[in-house]
Amino acid sequence: MHGRVVLVTGGGRGVGRGIATRFLEAGADVVICGRKSPESPLQVGDRSATFVQADVRVIEDVDRLIGEVVAAHGRLDVLVNNAGGSPSADSATVSPRFSASIIHL
Repeated sequence: MHGRVVLVTGGGRGVGRGIATRFLEAGADVVICGRKSPESPLQVGDRSATFVQADVRVIEDVDRLIGEVVAAHGRLDVLVNNAGGSPSADSATVSPRFSASIIHL
């Protein structure tokens, strides 16, 4: 993966952070995005991921995100579409709109 450019959506925490860490370990140039900055920088040795704030539910944010990755690295080789969310709710009583918002993400 050395020299490859990887974008991991939702890469600041949880599963996405683990995925981004593995790509860093493999030598990739890693960009992570999320609605909020990660609590701590993502680093492996002397290598670190770049964070771009973006909400992948907003098309303008997605356009800006891809533009920033390409401007900084010249290309995008791998996209890991990891962003997601599932607020706690009783599945028997949630509204169809609630379910649709999770699927839309």
